[in-house]
Amino acid sequence: MTVRQIIQEIDALPSEEQRAVFVSLQERMKATPAVSGANVVRYLDQETARPMIKEILAEHPELFRKLAQ
Repeated sequence: MTVRQIIQEIDALPSEEQRAVFVSLQERMKATPAVSGANVVRYLDQETARPMIKEILAEHPELFRKLAQ
C-alpha cells in the first residue's frame, strides 16, 4: 500500500476515527528518538497555541488574506 492510498483511507474515515489516527501518529512521533541532526516535529496543545495564533494573524494580516483566496 502506498502513502497516498493510506492518506485516502484516512480521509475516508469518520472524523472521530481520523482523530484517533492522528493521536496515534503524534504519540508514535513523540516516542521515536530523534535521529542526530534531523528535524524534530513538536506539537503544541490548542490552549498554548491559541495566543500565538492570534499574535501571528495580527502581525501578518495581508499574508493570511492572500492565503485565504
